[in-house]
Amino acid sequence: FPAKLLNVLKINTLRLAFSGQNLYTWTAYTGLDPEVSVRNSALTQGFDFSSYPRARTFNMNLKAQF
Repeated sequence: FPAKLLNVLKINTLRLAFSGQNLYTWTAYTGLDPEVSVRNSALTQGFDFSSYPRARTFNMNLKAQF
């Protein structure tokens, strides 16, 4: 951020950060997610009938010191 803007707002430091998880799944799998398993069995790994896809998560962080 420009120093002039920070001086006008009386802020010493200002940090802005973004992050995300599970933004995209790269695969040729035709289902929603190849890592999903709705049954807890070694025989049904990846069985995704009526299961929800993994949630996409976005985070934003703003830190200001006065």
